[in-house]
Amino acid sequence: MLRISDVSYRYKTRKIPTLKHLSLHVTEGEMLLLAGCSGCGKSTLIKAVSGLLNTAGAGELDGKIYLNNKDIAEMTPEDIGILVGTVYQSPDDQLFAMTVSDEVGFALENQGLDENIISVEVQKVLERVGLAGFEQNSIHTLSGGQRQRLALASVLITKPKLLVLDEPVSQMNPQGVEDFLQLLVSLNRIDGITIIVVEHRVNELAKYFPRLAVMFEGEVIYDGPIELAWQKIGSAEKYGLREPQKVKLCRFLHLSKLIDETSKVVDLIKSECKIEKTALTVRSKKACSEAIVTGKAIRYRYPGSTSDTLQGIDFELYKGETVALMGFNGAGKSTLINLLGGLAELSSGELDLLGGTVGERAYEIGYLRQEPDLMLLADSVWEELTWKNKKVRKEVVWELLEKLKLENNTNDFPLALSKGQRLRVVLGALLARNPKLLLLDEPTTGQDQQSLEEIKKLIAYFSQMGGCVLFCTHDIELASEIADRVIIMANGKLIANREPEVILSDRWILSAGGLTVPPLLEVSEALLLPKCITVEGVGRYVSTAVMGRL
Repeated sequence: MLRISDVSYRYKTRKIPTLKHLSLHVTEGEMLLLAGCSGCGKSTLIKAVSGLLNTAGAGELDGKIYLNNKDIAEMTPEDIGILVGTVYQSPDDQLFAMTVSDEVGFALENQGLDENIISVEVQKVLERVGLAGFEQNSIHTLSGGQRQRLALASVLITKPKLLVLDEPVSQMNPQGVEDFLQLLVSLNRIDGITIIVVEHRVNELAKYFPRLAVMFEGEVIYDGPIELAWQKIGSAEKYGLREPQKVKLCRFLHLSKLIDETSKVVDLIKSECKIEKTALTVRSKKACSEAIVTGKAIRYRYPGSTSDTLQGIDFELYKGETVALMGFNGAGKSTLINLLGGLAELSSGELDLLGGTVGERAYEIGYLRQEPDLMLLADSVWEELTWKNKKVRKEVVWELLEKLKLENNTNDFPLALSKGQRLRVVLGALLARNPKLLLLDEPTTGQDQQSLEEIKKLIAYFSQMGGCVLFCTHDIELASEIADRVIIMANGKLIANREPEVILSDRWILSAGGLTVPPLLEVSEALLLPKCITVEGVGRYVSTAVMGRL
């Protein structure tokens, strides 16, 4: 279906090629997971396959790419579009119609098909992607996850033979991710569509893909069975991969194999380790009792709506605390953060921020929105971090740039950077202003493992300095590692508000909040241990492998 032979590509403005003599073959009916650190060339490769790397002044493209045994150099964009359906990193980049049905039916309208035929086909595709009933909805009212499903529907309508998706689940809650991946498996097995997915979150997607290809500095450094990758690749973090938690546990315990299957991991631990069922010390909330934010009976209703999106919420956020806000898409998480960030006003209730209203204390707030591109205003990364901020010192800016891995991009135009880099630029600009409350809406979207580690360090440093962090996330592993407290929302209400170890090990709460069971909870239960959700948690009860293996 796809044959890439010795392909190199250099952008006109760069001295070093982004793709270097890259070869990759994907046979008809395969499912391939393509991973690698930010800037390794994954998105460029997708553009090459989609025929978007126009050589007329855009750059230098060498090598051959064949789709269904046809050289794409001899194909028109329309011919390529019929064979390849591409869903890009930001769904908003390819959505343009006013309603869901208009968006999905557009390609068939261009082909001049009858309205009745289009209507039937649109209905079929929307049912397939889980958007039936949304036909007349404005695309602007959809959540991020719903827009990603809509982008998929808009390319499925033409029945492509090859489907290429760039981080398609980045804005979905964990249960939504599972449903979406089951949909891809169905499209592959029932419809025979060849599928390539580009993702950093290998930890969540690994079980759905038999084959993994890893890119590094424009080359493929691993291509083979996914279960063998962890042993052969070595340092996953170096290559930007997020290893499955069970593989991390195998490394942590120095087990003889690196496995991502619960029963096999449990058997290995039983045969190679010593288990001591001592008492678990649950991480408690930070001792500081100084409230940064107090919310009482908060309600919010969008203009024109007949019901409240937020339905009488009470909560507090404390100095030096890091809080994860989790739940289904559409539960009201972003609405709550918008209220705290001053982008919306309460319908009723009270919201106190450092002794004043949000409007009065706006200068104390740093808000990283779900669409960080909307916050980029300057012509260079350096200007972005210093924009209208005369108080910030140069050494502080350089320190932030180094921590965010942006020290080599100081003069780059921010919007020309990768999605992950753009997000880190905005985060750096916020931290440079030294806010008291930091609001982060999906701060790890598009981040590889190295960048994720840097963001975690920055959040930890900010809270240690007395700042308060509220971050909205679907990333259970991240929440379990850095949050002091987890708040779960469902249908505009708070349904849980406790420490991560308590919340993320409660199966009822996980289900009610649209979350999946943490992989290590399954391991700890199978070992008859107290409930654990982190590698370190399991490590409290399980000693490293037997003597002679260390």
